[in-house]
Amino acid sequence: MDSRIVVGMDIGTTKVCTVIAKINEINELEIMGVGIVPSKGLRKGVVINIDSTATSIAASVEKAEIQAGIEVKGVYLGISGGHVEGINSKGVIAVSDKNHEINETDVRRVIDAATAIVIPVDREVIHIIPQEFIVDDQDGIKDPVGMSGIRLEALVNVITAAATSVNNILKSVNKAGFESSDIVLEPLAAAQAILTEEEKELGVVLVDIGGGTTDYVIFEGGSLRKTGIFSIGGNHITNDIAFGLKTPPIAAEEIKRKYGSAIVDYIPEEETIEVPGLGGRTPVLEKRRALAQIIEPRIEEILSLVNRELEKNGKKDFFAAGVVLTGGVALTPHIADLAGEVFNLPVRIGRPLGIKGLKDMVDSPIYSTAVGLTLYAQDNLPKLGPTNTRDDEKNFKSIIDRMRDWFNEFF
Repeated sequence: MDSRIVVGMDIGTTKVCTVIAKINEINELEIMGVGIVPSKGLRKGVVINIDSTATSIAASVEKAEIQAGIEVKGVYLGISGGHVEGINSKGVIAVSDKNHEINETDVRRVIDAATAIVIPVDREVIHIIPQEFIVDDQDGIKDPVGMSGIRLEALVNVITAAATSVNNILKSVNKAGFESSDIVLEPLAAAQAILTEEEKELGVVLVDIGGGTTDYVIFEGGSLRKTGIFSIGGNHITNDIAFGLKTPPIAAEEIKRKYGSAIVDYIPEEETIEVPGLGGRTPVLEKRRALAQIIEPRIEEILSLVNRELEKNGKKDFFAAGVVLTGGVALTPHIADLAGEVFNLPVRIGRPLGIKGLKDMVDSPIYSTAVGLTLYAQDNLPKLGPTNTRDDEKNFKSIIDRMRDWFNEFF
């Protein structure tokens, strides 16, 4: 595969989405092919059947390959699920240089000090993200190299995941016949695709509501401050509809997408929809407002979970750029209005920004993560590149090693 070709793969609970892109001569990302298929073998973002997941992966890649006219070898993977955790940590060192000039070795030492925390044996570090450095009580420093100081502190966010969950994703990709170039936290990838630098600087919350999980990331002062994942998403809404309207889940999903609304009051009282019956029973007419009465409280519950997390840190008023919603559930009509009421902040729907090529094909919140993974690959391509082995254990270890190489990733 051409070294200027990058592939992002979003393996979600409801869909597997593959995006093939090319980095052109002026370093712009051009979308070449997109493949999206229903996902089988995952629950709440976690692989529960490797064979089924591998089949979905292969089908998604095949669709993208046909459109792009190239054969895929290595892919950049997204990871999510309730097993992913983020921990903020702090490290302090004395600057080693006799002239008190901070160098790269000092930065590595202070990051090592900040990450000297106990990680359970069943977990692996997938990202170490520097938030800011403090030089002699001067905070808010992004890169301290070359500055003068005696004391150097670092605030970092350490993101870990269950080792078995990561390995099962990698095994599924290998079983489908592809190599894993790297693995990235999905909300971080989505943020790369849809957030602007101004938003990150002013303070923004990205909420990615997928089929099985709801992920959020908080940026403030240009740096990531917190991440979180809830094991609740669009599938829960579909299940509520199936139960409430007594219709098969497949029909409930279709009804949700076609007639759903996040706010009941926006639906005319007289409007009706046809709802298929269970077990071949005759379809019945239901008020469309009845559907919205099921959807609104569940979406409000999901958004309220995130809002409570924002209120815990006491800095909710500092998010001047507000909230950005993405993921499949963000397509629900009027969800931005409901989110505005829940968060009491400005809200917009996030779609991939700043890309070329077949950009119209990915102009939707459902493609945010997959496109973000290709942008991540673009930024890290000179340092990472595809792996050359298909051995599961070696592949897993090499990916974790690269993730720990934080300095190459962020500076």
